[in-house]
Amino acid sequence: MSYCVSHVKDIDGISAAAMTRAATGAEVTLTDYGRVLEDLRAVPRDAKSLFICDLGVDTSETGPFIATMGSLANRAHVTYIDHHYLPTTAKARIRKSGVRLVHNEGECASILTYLTFRDMLRPRSQLLALYGAVTDEMDYTPQASRLMEMTDRHFILAEASLLSQALSFKKGREGFPDMLVRELSAGRLPHEIEGVPESALKQVGLEAKLMDAVNRHGKRVGRLAYMNTTEYSSGIVAKLLLGAFKVPVGVAIRETKPGELVVELRGTSKCRVHLGKLIGEVSSKLGGSGGGHRLASGGIIPSKKESQLLKMLSRRV
Repeated sequence: MSYCVSHVKDIDGISAAAMTRAATGAEVTLTDYGRVLEDLRAVPRDAKSLFICDLGVDTSETGPFIATMGSLANRAHVTYIDHHYLPTTAKARIRKSGVRLVHNEGECASILTYLTFRDMLRPRSQLLALYGAVTDEMDYTPQASRLMEMTDRHFILAEASLLSQALSFKKGREGFPDMLVRELSAGRLPHEIEGVPESALKQVGLEAKLMDAVNRHGKRVGRLAYMNTTEYSSGIVAKLLLGAFKVPVGVAIRETKPGELVVELRGTSKCRVHLGKLIGEVSSKLGGSGGGHRLASGGIIPSKKESQLLKMLSRRV
């Protein structure tokens, strides 16, 4: 039996899971960064192969993450497909543990997944890879650019936007991301999937209102702007802060449960630091965890550490 554990909160992870399912027939579990280890440890013992897609961990969890994958590799073929930052030493340890590593920070996870399985996928599967590239803002990379040249860019942008906006509108509604994986793996186009176009249009209306809220409630601290929000897709808030306050870094903060905050960071080309490394280091010092890419990252911290977080981020930015 094949299994796939992939990222639940963005289209890059959804697309990677859909291609893995289409190529291998894998049973899919969608998870988020804070639940990665828990869900990996729950992989059934009958697993013959396991694919881990678009999931990175911060430095404080690298050891347990590699150990868990290594333990799984003792009883199954494990492939880790990802584009989050990984130190060279961590890559060596992953390979030494018996895990097949497909890693490139220069391409998104869905592009890497497509390249891994392209000989096992139906012809239109490159569309899924491009949905992930567009929504992760990595469609300028070498492999994504080559694929984009062979299709209509406006069609890809429209379909990818429908998926991303619909996922945001449904917020974490149970079953919706899993339904997307099933439908996409079966070859359905986003505009053909029930509920996707309608949800996407509603989300566009909500974001228009969110722009006004960001202007009213956001605050600037040095070279960053931040805002507390209840918006599930808090990365959107972080992105809107960039334009509202003309800063290189936007920070959105959302309470997910009493005592815990989710923090999302987004940056422009003028950002001088790697935001994935930054939130990983800062959140670890505050008793949390985090990670991500150079210009997009996220973390979890205790609620009482919010003011410390902002001071630390402001100094580093």
